[in-house]
This record gives sequence, structure tokens and C-alpha cells, in this order.
Amino acid sequence: MKKLTFNLSAEWFRLLMIFVVTLIIGALFFLINNMVGIFNILLSVIQAIVGIVFALWYFRIFLTYVKEIRKKDPEKKVGIPKVWVIFGLFTCLVNIGIWGIMSPLIFNFPKIYFLIPSLFAMIQIFYVFKSGNRKGIRDWLLIIYNVFVFLYLFNWTLVDFGVDFPNILGVFTHTMNSSVMWWQLIFVNTGAFFSPTFLFPLYMLNPRYYFAMRIDDYLAQKETQEKAITEAISLEEKQAISEKDEKDIEGVEQIKKDFPGERTPFFEERRKQELLDEEIKALRREMSKSKEDSDVKYAQFIGSSDLSFGFRNFINRFDSFLRLFSLSIIITLLVITPMVFAGNVFMNITPNYMKQDYGLKPGMDLAIKGNVFSTFDINGNASTTWSDDLDNEITWAKELHATHIRYDVGSSALANNQTQAILSQGFQRIRNEGLKLIISVAGDYVFSKQELLNFIYKDSLFISQTYQPDFMVIFNEINGELQGFLSQEVSIQEWMNYIKNVTTVIKSNSPTTKILITFLAIKSGWNDFQILLENSTLSIDAVGVTYYPVLFGWRMNSLLVYHELYQNSNSTLKFWISEVGMESFNFGEDAQAKFLGKIMSLASLSAEINADGVCITSMSDNIGITVDRGITSHLGLIYFNGRKKKAFEAVTYAFGKISGVI
Repeated sequence: MKKLTFNLSAEWFRLLMIFVVTLIIGALFFLINNMVGIFNILLSVIQAIVGIVFALWYFRIFLTYVKEIRKKDPEKKVGIPKVWVIFGLFTCLVNIGIWGIMSPLIFNFPKIYFLIPSLFAMIQIFYVFKSGNRKGIRDWLLIIYNVFVFLYLFNWTLVDFGVDFPNILGVFTHTMNSSVMWWQLIFVNTGAFFSPTFLFPLYMLNPRYYFAMRIDDYLAQKETQEKAITEAISLEEKQAISEKDEKDIEGVEQIKKDFPGERTPFFEERRKQELLDEEIKALRREMSKSKEDSDVKYAQFIGSSDLSFGFRNFINRFDSFLRLFSLSIIITLLVITPMVFAGNVFMNITPNYMKQDYGLKPGMDLAIKGNVFSTFDINGNASTTWSDDLDNEITWAKELHATHIRYDVGSSALANNQTQAILSQGFQRIRNEGLKLIISVAGDYVFSKQELLNFIYKDSLFISQTYQPDFMVIFNEINGELQGFLSQEVSIQEWMNYIKNVTTVIKSNSPTTKILITFLAIKSGWNDFQILLENSTLSIDAVGVTYYPVLFGWRMNSLLVYHELYQNSNSTLKFWISEVGMESFNFGEDAQAKFLGKIMSLASLSAEINADGVCITSMSDNIGITVDRGITSHLGLIYFNGRKKKAFEAVTYAFGKISGVI
């Protein structure tokens, strides 16, 4: 029976171990981030650290090119043509500046600022790789890593200009984006599902390493040298013995001849023999070294032999860490890409929105979440262009045939006197245009349950007294976003007590304001949702379910379960799809348009969800935490530069059919 054996030093086994360790670390990071959100909070810091680390490596490559110019001895040079050396110096300097300084500012600058230096780096990387002799599997994986992250950055840059690839090309590009999104979600930021939040630096190849001889060729040469050394040692030993015998004979003859005259001092003869023995021992030590030792020594020699021994080891470990980091990322991405590709294909086979069936339902509401009063700076100030932006949002809402505009107003804005006046003016302009107003109590970052409740109570009181909106969303996503603010679970009974207190205050200040309580479309909220529906003591007017699609339409069944629970309860409350959207960056314009068309169809048909209202989660891209965070989301129906996506046409057409306008 043949015995199974594993070669622990085999390349495939090492790559497998990299993948396994990466998964373990990823699971640990994901659990920690879900429990305390530490990586979400430190996102900019993490990006800055990664950028600086890679910038230091670029500086090392820069020194290699500098020495290529300064060295006079041709044998000590790498042998790169002078033109490529100058190009390499320029590339390194530009990338040191970009990744070392601008990495934490990826939300504040157009991605083209990162794309152009990366393009220079890619040219240099391909030249080094093509001209070099080192092309093992790890080397190819490093090249694939660079190509992958460069194309990801290229896609992200195109979105800044409102450009999206269509059809099958779009499926491939968005498969790449979605794969990176899942990696980010696990390792960096749990909010990556809604927006790209991390930028990978390119790994620049060490020209000295890649212009060197292949390891296989080196080992073959080494073997030839070892044979020569063995033969040399045997010959040296024979010659030494022969010479010793001859000297002994000559010595005896000389003694006989010259006695009692002088002879050669004994210590000189002994010293010559000791030197010969030391040379033989050194040669044998060199031969005893394994091929792995030779490989390591060889790699160190061509990479940093001109450095001191201690610093040389540091540089080699630094390079090994960056290569390992890059390999772990690309191996993970390559493993998950086939599943993501299948998921993106599934998203794109949904029928076109114009081929969907829509029910005629004039009483159904359509709300669009706006950006103008949903994002503020850290002090609660609105954007300086808020007035013009509001005019645009009102115009877009009318084109969509929307009935409501929704804003998620944070506590910092409500505490700012200047912003309070802007909100009053802006909300009145919305009403003057015949649109209704929904305000969601967004609260603020908190560190305790009581702090959260205080924010919600205080903000609800102020909003109902001051603005008296048509709808208020309080306790948004009881089993999702709201619970995410807290470190401990809160029972539905507790939530209902808090809901009762807040709704009583709202109704006393603004009796015409309708109140909407929402859940996230996941299984963990089913029981709580049913309990809420059965509670007749709460002064609420509607319940809503937030739904964002995952690959293969996961969670759709959960949305349908919530609707089934609602129907079975015989509740008099209105049923809303309170937030729905799809990231066009991750899934593409085509998929986004088809998906929203499908949702509008389900919401309007009496045999399906038959909702009383639908809220599209974002009017335009750039629904972020603050106005100075830049483009943080691509859930919008309109690109950041103002160009309308296909989803805008889909929603316009769908709701036009539903409301009877078309």
C-alpha cells in the first residue's frame, strides 16, 4: 500500500498555509469589528499606516535605483538601462508622496490622483518582471495582485466621472469590485457593503531581485561548483600528503647532508599545515549547507548585500512581510471571485425594468432619501452649496414622480443654531414645491444605551415641535443599525417602552405627523416584528423593513417573511419598504436598475408585497457620514458629477406606471 506523504516545503503547501492563516486572521478581525467596531472607527488610521509602510518600501526601491547610477563597477550594477533607472526614480518619488501622505485622504480626493502614479508603477513593475528571470508561482501571484488592485482603482476612478461598463464587461469589472468589497468587509470595515472604504497599494518589485539568476539555474550552478570543490578538496588533500612525504624525505636527506647544520624551523611548517586545514574545513562547511540555506543567502545577496548585516536582515524581513501581505490578499480574492462572479451574473439576469409588471396603485407613496440635510460636518454645519443642491434634489424628486423627500438628520445639526435656521428654510421650500417631508432621527455616535435614548428623545421632541414633518422615522432598524450602536442586547419589551414614551411626545407636539418604526430584513428580527405588530398600545402609524440585496438575492426571502407576518397579523398599520438600494460600484448600473425595477414591481402588485410606500435609500452618490468625507457611497440614482444612472430611469418609469402618470 502506497503511503501518502506531504512535502511541507512544497510551493502549493506554503500557499495553502498562507490562505488558511489569512482566513483565521480574517475571522478574528471580523468578530472583533462586529463586537466593538474598532476597525471601522480607525479606518483612516489603518489606511494611513498601510500607505506609509508601502511608501517606505518604495523608498528602499528608490535607493536601489540611486545606487545603480552612482556605482562605477559594472559587476556591482543590476544592469538596468539608464532610461529605465530615471523612470524608476521618478515612479518611486511620486508613489512615496501619494501613498505616504495621501493614503488617509482617499475620500477627499478624486481617485485619479492615485491612479496616475499607480500607472507609472505598473509600467515599471511589468518591465522589471518581463526583463527578469524570476518567474515562479509566487512571482506570478504578485503580478496578478498588482493587476487586480490597479484595475480596482481604475474602476473606482471611472465612477468619479460617472462611467460604468455595460453588459458582460460590466459583469467582470463589478465581479472584481464585489470581491474586493467582501475582503474589505471581513478585514477592514463592516460598512464596506455600502461603499468602498479601502485602497490597496501596489507592490513594487525589487529590480535587483528580479534581474538576478533564476533559483533553479543558481542551484544547478551551485551543484557544479560543489562538484568542483569536492574534486579540489580531494586533489588538495592528495597534493598535501604527497608534498608532506616529499618534504619528510627531503628533510631527512637534508639532515643527513647538513648535519649538524641548520634546518627549517618547526613552527613555520606547522603554521602552513594549519592554514591548509582551515581552508579545507571552510570548503566542507560551504558544501554542508542545504539548498534552502543557499537560496536564502542568494536572495539576501542580490537584494541587500550592500547593507550591514543587521539592516540587511531587517530589509529582507520587511520585503517578505509585504510580499506575504500581497499574496494573502490575492489568494483570498482569487478564491472568492468565482462565487462572486456567479452572484453578479444572477443579479444581471433579472428582466429589464421595462419588462416588469406593475400594479396601478395611485395611493402608494415613493420617498427618496436626499443628501443635502443628511450629511453635515463635525460641527453640524450644512454644506456651503446647500441651497443649489436642494434645488437639484427637488427637481430630481419631481422627475421621479416622488411624493416624499427623506432626510436623516443628526444630533449635531439639530444642536447648531445656524443649521436649524437652514433646515427650517429648506423644509419649507420642499413643501412649497408640493412634496412631503420625512425626517429620520439619526442620533449620533454613543457609548451607552442611556446616551442613545437621550439623543432620540431630545431630537424627536425638537423635530416634532419645530418642523412637524409628515413622517418621522424613529428607532430605525431596531434589529440592525440601532442595535449596532449598543454593546449589549436590548429586548423588544424594553424597546416598546421607549417607543411608547417617544411617540407620545411626538403626537402631543404634532398630531398630524405619522410615525414609522423599521426593521432590517434579517431573520433575527422576525419574532420582535411580530410582537410589535400585536401591540396595540403604541401610537405608531406604519412599520417598515429595510432591504439591501446580497449575492444571489439572499435576504429576499427574509423580506417576504416580514410581509407575511404583517399580513397574518391583520394589523391596521401601513407597511413600507423603508429603505432599499443597491451599490452600483459593486454590482453595476444595469443590475441596480433591474433590481429597483423588480422591487417597485413587487411593492405594487397585490399578489406580492403590495406595500403602502417605498423609500429609495439615496437620491445621489455621496450619502456619507459628513460632507467632508467625499464620495463614500454609490447607492444613489445619480452619480456624484450629476449624471443620471439607469436606475433613475427605472424608478421614474416604474413609479410612473404605478401612480398612473405613464
